[in-house]
Amino acid sequence: MSIERISGKEVKAMVREGAKKRMSFAFCLDQGKDPLLMIQPGKKPETLLNPVKKAGGGPPMAWGTYVVRSGEMEMICETAPQRMVTELKKFLKRNKPQVNVLFYDDGGNLLDSLKPEKAEGQVTEEDTSDISASGIDASAIAPLKRRLKRIQPRIGLAPGPLELKLKRALAKSVSLINDGRLQEAETMVVVIERAVARIGQDREDEAKSMKRGQREMDQRSLGAQVKRAQSLQANVARAPGEVRDRLGRALHVAARHLKRRDLDSARDAMDKIEKALTALV
Repeated sequence: MSIERISGKEVKAMVREGAKKRMSFAFCLDQGKDPLLMIQPGKKPETLLNPVKKAGGGPPMAWGTYVVRSGEMEMICETAPQRMVTELKKFLKRNKPQVNVLFYDDGGNLLDSLKPEKAEGQVTEEDTSDISASGIDASAIAPLKRRLKRIQPRIGLAPGPLELKLKRALAKSVSLINDGRLQEAETMVVVIERAVARIGQDREDEAKSMKRGQREMDQRSLGAQVKRAQSLQANVARAPGEVRDRLGRALHVAARHLKRRDLDSARDAMDKIEKALTALV
């Protein structure tokens, strides 16, 4: 088999070739924004780049090798722009390869996955691409979005009933973020992370997932308290002489607590400063 351009109806033939031997692939969108997928035998996907360009393709491009084993097609992407991995997944999903498809980077990290459609109706759920929390500080949302993106492809590796539950939990997390209910979303994300770690489909174990989740939650709280301290600093600067000096010293104490990440002590110190400022009004 030489270099072949794979149309939608030829996806199953592509799978059959991958079951015989390791194949190279390259994928991008052509000038008409249509999917352009080429394959050939062997482990040198870079040799597909010129044929892809001649066929009207260009960057961004995903390319690498794939092989089919035990009902799973492993696609190892040597270059893997997220947009192209997503487009390739959509292309394969439309054309029903009838095998699990696992997308990895060349370091062995799972990027995404695709399960064959069931005969019954599919359940459509929101995913991270549906996060659109307008009017909410982007820096507050970013850590949650990053964690959901990291865990989303691993949900596809969970056994059937659990996969459905986790997809619904992910959709609920997205809805909570969009509603600005970030603390509730945080709790839901932790539940998903623990479940995926427990079934062994994450590189992190359950304890590491919990620690990382707590660290990110603390980081978000730290950012909020730093902003609070900055706001207080402006108000303290407007206080009269002796009071300004006293509250300035108290604010320095709060800043030291923040530097040590002792958020409770910092909050207590700033509560007292706010109370003193209120008494001046």
